[in-house]
This record gives sequence, C-alpha cells and structure tokens, in this order.
Amino acid sequence: MPYKILEPIDILQIQHVIDTLEADIVARDQMATALALRNAELHDELQRRLAESESFGRVLVSLLQKTVLEQVLNTVCTEAQGLIGATGSAILLLTDQASLEVKHRLGRPISGVERLPVAGSLAGQVVRKGEPVRVNDPVLMADAQIYQWPTDLTALLTLPLHVNGGIIGVLDVVNKVGGFTDEDVRVMSVFANQAAMAIEHARLQHQAEQMAVLEERQRLARGMHDSVTQSLYSVTLYANAAALALAAGKGEVAAEYLSELQATAQEGMRDMRLLIFQLHPPVLEAEGLVAALQARLAAVEERGGLQTYLRVEGERRLPISIEEDLYWIAQEALNNVRKHAAAHNVTVHLQFTAATVRLEVIDDGVGFDPDAARTEGRGSGGLRSIADRTKRQGGTLQYESSPNQGTQLRVEVTL
Repeated sequence: MPYKILEPIDILQIQHVIDTLEADIVARDQMATALALRNAELHDELQRRLAESESFGRVLVSLLQKTVLEQVLNTVCTEAQGLIGATGSAILLLTDQASLEVKHRLGRPISGVERLPVAGSLAGQVVRKGEPVRVNDPVLMADAQIYQWPTDLTALLTLPLHVNGGIIGVLDVVNKVGGFTDEDVRVMSVFANQAAMAIEHARLQHQAEQMAVLEERQRLARGMHDSVTQSLYSVTLYANAAALALAAGKGEVAAEYLSELQATAQEGMRDMRLLIFQLHPPVLEAEGLVAALQARLAAVEERGGLQTYLRVEGERRLPISIEEDLYWIAQEALNNVRKHAAAHNVTVHLQFTAATVRLEVIDDGVGFDPDAARTEGRGSGGLRSIADRTKRQGGTLQYESSPNQGTQLRVEVTL
C-alpha cells in the first residue's frame, strides 16, 4: 500500500490561531466582567433609588400628617439635614414680594438674621430664578457676604420651594463635610418639592382655622348683640319705669315692672351662659363628642327648663374635625329648639357604626314647614350653618317637621 505524504505543519499558523482564541477569550472575559460590574452598578443604583423613594414617601406621609406649621418646619429641617449629612438648615418664606423671613432654623451654624431682601441676596436670587444654588468655597461666601451666616460656614445649598407653579420661599442646608455634590442637589430638589407641599398644606390649614375662629367670633358677636344687649337694654327700661312708678306712688305698677325686670334678667343670664359655652366647649377635645353634648345639655337646655335625653349607641372617638362639626351641628339645632320650638322635651341620639355616624336632634315643639322656611328665609342662618358643616363632612342632612308636630333633624356622615 503506497504511503500518503502529509503537508508539513505550520507551527506559526497554529500558534497564531491559539493566540487569537486566547485573546478572544480574554476579551470576552473582560466584557463579561465589565458587564457584571455595570449590572452591579445598575443594581446598586436601583436599590439606592428605591431606598430614596421609600425615604421620600415616609417623609411626605410624616409631613402631611402634621397640620401645625411649626411641626412641619421642624420636620423639614431635620429630614433635610439627615438626607445628605448637613449640619444646619433653615427655612425662609416670602412675606411679600420684596422680603424673605426666617421661619425656622436648626443645627449649626446659626444665621444671625431674621429677614432678607429678595433683591441683593442669594436666597432672593434663588427665588427669582427658581433654581438651586450651591457654594462650596468659604472664600466666595465671605467675599459675597452670602446670607450673613457666621464665619464658620463652609458650604451652602439653597433650594427653591415650588408650589403650584410659584415659589413660597427657600430651603437652606449648610456645612456638609467635603461640600455638596450634584447628587445632593438632585436629592434635595426632590425633597424640597415635597417639603413645599407640606408647608403650604399646613399654612392653608392654619388660615382655614383662623377663618373659622373669626367666623365663630362674628357669629357670637351677633348673638351677643341680638340677645344679651337687648336683654340689658330691656332691664334698664324696666328699672327706670319701676323707679318712676314708685315715685308716683304706684306700687302695683312698680311691682309688675320689677317682675318683668327679673324675668328679662334671667333670660339674659341664660343667653350669656349659652354664649360662654359656645365660645369654648372644653370637654370636646379632651373627652369627645358624647361628653361635650352631655355638658351642653346640662349647662344650657336643662337649666332653661327643658327635659333632655341623650341616647348613644356604639360610642367611640372620631377624628376631631368630624366631632367638632357634629358638635356645632347639634348646638345649632339645640339653639333653634330653645329659641323657636317652645318644646318641653328634646332628645339627642348618636349612633356609631363601623362605617358611619348618625346624629339626630328631636323635639316635641311647635314644628315648622321646612319648604316654607327655605322660601321665606326663616331661620336661614342656623339652617345654612348646619347644611354647610354637613356638606364639609360629605354627609347627608334631613329634616322631618310639620306645624305642631315637633322637629327631627338627622345628619349622617360616612367615615
């Protein structure tokens, strides 16, 4: 059998192939390593963003649960420092278009000013441009006399507080070791937007409470003028008439005037007691709606000669805003009973369930025609106040009444 002659082996070519394969393997390993590192970086970034988002969520919930402005401002300053490791913070709010007022400060260093002009200050620049400003150079801060902070200020980040397309003020954070970074600016910009919403919410809540107090004072002032002032005027007239009758030797006429004077004075005392009780029901917040209604019935209706009954089913505490409105609704209804119904008995019925609360005020008085009352405007102030408070709680209001058949008011609120 003839032998086949083999081609000579090219060692260099084989070595080249091997080198190419090894280089390809190394490149693939490097690519895999780089991809793994990138995936790890992306995973870490995702986890950091998720943690950041959860942190922001907790902060926002915490802020919105607070309605007292001072508490909100303190929480904002505390969380702002903690988020990025700053040592001091301050909140300045616009008092008008020309000046900013320091409303809260925390940590160190502490600014020595209480008010800044919008023109010519760094905070004012942030308000005007609507963008954060970061300064990490103490020399620049000293040269610019930024904010009039103490000399130990080393870094400053000032952010606008945006609300509904406008700016209500600025948030300052100061003195982070190593200065503030681009990431700090990003994180704090998100936080500042949340903080601004919470601050504005607290401010609006405060304004609403002030308006409610003002309205209540005006209503009490009208009540004082309509009842107590008239009673005092009548007492004066009866006293003068009795004095003239006695001077004329008309003892029986004087006695009649004095009797009228006594009745009018007693009525004035009842009205004054009612107004004082309306001004501040002390047990409402401390002990709740049921206790407040018990105190009201004992202090006013029972002393006025009415037989009162309080029926309660499933008693429990409700949010104070609901209890306040239900209390004032019941008070308006009881005022109407006392002033207009000529009733002998009045019942207040409270029924609590898991989903609702129902308030009923029932009297055996002269009653009225609800349709006619709305048409003629009779008692419109009290009825309108009851309707407004019921609407504010998203509840339903019903009246059942007819002449000489008493009246039943029913309010139901879904919890």
